[in-house]
Amino acid sequence: MGRPTVKKQDIENSAIHLFATNGLAGTTVKDIANAAGVTEGALYRHYSGKNEMALELYDREANLFVGGIRAALDDKTKSLPQRFHEMITYIYDYYQNNPDKLFFVLLSRQNFPDQTKKGLSQNLNRDLMLTGYIEREMEIGAIEQDDPLLKMALVRGMILEPIMIHRYMSTDQWPSAFIEKVTAACLKVLGLRETNS
Repeated sequence: MGRPTVKKQDIENSAIHLFATNGLAGTTVKDIANAAGVTEGALYRHYSGKNEMALELYDREANLFVGGIRAALDDKTKSLPQRFHEMITYIYDYYQNNPDKLFFVLLSRQNFPDQTKKGLSQNLNRDLMLTGYIEREMEIGAIEQDDPLLKMALVRGMILEPIMIHRYMSTDQWPSAFIEKVTAACLKVLGLRETNS
């Protein structure tokens, strides 16, 4: 009986889980190989090393995650409150279906070695994207004028904290239970103009 075929997907899923749990610095090639049930040599057949693997996986997963956020925010057929509601719904659904992938995307960017960070696309930086979106909405008068970076940070915190509470404080309530409250809080912080509600 021949050896079972090693699936690249198994290696990648194991790597994402470990990167999301232990961080990039806290994960070794040996850890990934052990978790995937393969030899280190099998892993090296697909990737030259841990950093290359992490960068490729980050690019792929961040593209998917940021693409969904961008699609929700850019839908001009919907009001600003509807767009924010859809974005928050998307983020919470993504977390519920892919918790490791979300934490990998949220936590990895700042943990890449400096030389590796140069290969990261700025298009995948969700904070820059959200700040740009807030700036555009300020320019057209949809939300009150203020420091867009501060607004982005406050909105990001309100959206992500329910996820952190669920993951690290072992509550049974998924963040999706708070979509309406979180949306309302974000719109209040943004300073939604009455004509856009």
